[in-house]
Amino acid sequence: MKFDDKTPDWTQGYYQDEAPARTAAKAFSSTRPGAKHAALLIHGYAGYPGEMIRVGRELFEEGFDVHAPRLPGNGTSGRDFQKSRAKDWIGTLRNAMDDLTKRYDDVLIVGHSMGGALAVTLGKEYSVSNVILIAPGLLIPFIPVFKLRLIAPFIKKIAVSWQPDPEYTFHYESEEDDDRYFGEQYWSWAFPKTLLELEKVRKEAVSNLSDLKSNTLLITGGKDPLIPYDVVALVKEKIQGPFTHLHLEEAGHYIPYDKNKDAQEEAYRGMREFVRKAYSV
Repeated sequence: MKFDDKTPDWTQGYYQDEAPARTAAKAFSSTRPGAKHAALLIHGYAGYPGEMIRVGRELFEEGFDVHAPRLPGNGTSGRDFQKSRAKDWIGTLRNAMDDLTKRYDDVLIVGHSMGGALAVTLGKEYSVSNVILIAPGLLIPFIPVFKLRLIAPFIKKIAVSWQPDPEYTFHYESEEDDDRYFGEQYWSWAFPKTLLELEKVRKEAVSNLSDLKSNTLLITGGKDPLIPYDVVALVKEKIQGPFTHLHLEEAGHYIPYDKNKDAQEEAYRGMREFVRKAYSV
C-alpha cells in the first residue's frame, strides 16, 4: 500500500490550523486506477489519521481506495484544538463525502470513537450502503455536561493525568516524539469548550440513529473504559438497516491498534468478513 503524494484538502471553509500537522497526523489516501469503492476513515476526538493506518491497509487490500482526512484542530496543537468546533469536523467530512460520492460508485464509512458518531451522521445524510462503527462515541458517561457548561466560559483547560503506554504498538511512521508531543498538547488536558463540542457530535449522532438505514458493523471492546456496553442496545434498537455486532472481550477503546494483539486481529478479521459479504468481494 502506497500513500498518494497529495491527499485532497477538504477543510476549505472551516477552521484552518495555525500549527503544522505532526507526521503521524497527516491526512492520507491510497488509490488505484479504476477503483469503484472508497472508504472514508474517521479518527476520534484528540486523535489523528495515523491511528487509522492499519484500517486503511486492510481495506485497501480488499479493493477499496482509502481516504483518511485530518479533522481541524487535531494532530497539530492544543491551541488549535481549542479553536476548532464540531461544525469544522463535520463540515470537513461533508466536503469529503461531496467529493468522494462524485468519484466512486459507493463510499464505505469507518469511524472510531468520536469518528463513529460522525460516521452515523454522515451515513444518514448521504444514505450510504455500509458503515463500520468502532467503539463509537454515542454514549460517553464521563462527560460532565452540566459542570462543563458552568465552567467553560471561565476555564480553558484542566490538567489531567497522562503517561505514555509502551504496550501500544502503532502502525504508522512518525516523528520520534509524536506520542510525547500529543500527550503534552492534548491528552494531559481536559478542554471544557471542546468537550462540549464532542457532546454536540454525540447528541446529533444519537438523533440520527433512527434514520440510519446503512448495513452496520458495530465493534465493541469488553475492557473499554470510555464507551459502555449499553451502546450495543442503543444502536441495535434504533437503526433501520441490517446490524452486525462484534464484541471483543479483551479489547479496550483503541481497537484499531489495541494492545491486545489477539483482539486486534479478531477485529480486522471481522472487518474483512463484513466488507466481503457486503460487497461480494
